[in-house]
Amino acid sequence: MHVGRAVTGDRHSQGWLIERLSPLLLAQARYRLRGRLATVCEPEDLVQEVWSIALPRLPDLAPRDGRWTPVLLRFLSTTLLRRLNHLVRKHLTGKPTRDDADDLAALPADVSGVLTRIERVDRGAAVQQALAALPEPLREVLVLRGIEQMPNGEVARRLELSDSAVTRRFQQALQQLRETLPDSVFDEID
Repeated sequence: MHVGRAVTGDRHSQGWLIERLSPLLLAQARYRLRGRLATVCEPEDLVQEVWSIALPRLPDLAPRDGRWTPVLLRFLSTTLLRRLNHLVRKHLTGKPTRDDADDLAALPADVSGVLTRIERVDRGAAVQQALAALPEPLREVLVLRGIEQMPNGEVARRLELSDSAVTRRFQQALQQLRETLPDSVFDEID
């Protein structure tokens, strides 16, 4: 419901999406920003860039089989990967590159009160804690399969696992998150 409204430009729904999906993007950014690359960019900055690029492009999205969330997650994760590749190219060549994300004005203004902000911070922290509590093999499959929306076979090849092992790990990760975080975005991922 909120994704459909956000696509039509509803600022409240866009803010709702940012609040609910940013922890997932943050998990993906942390997964991808390892080693020397971690010194180049903060995961939170990368997530903000993704939103500044993605929000104006939401109207271009179309639901798949009547569902918006998988399409949106794929779009957001692809945008994050492209921004990450942009950073890698920039730092490998030492040359500045065209930066699409300088203007953060597209992000919905935070007009909520103090209690709402505290609740949002608490909810985001709970999602981050739940993701961090997952064993690394489950978290890795969740990022690749659930957030980046990679096909099962591609995840299996990348992690050198069988398709059934990827499916089991993905279902285990979702089950743990659904138990820890009922009524969350994890109910939409499958």
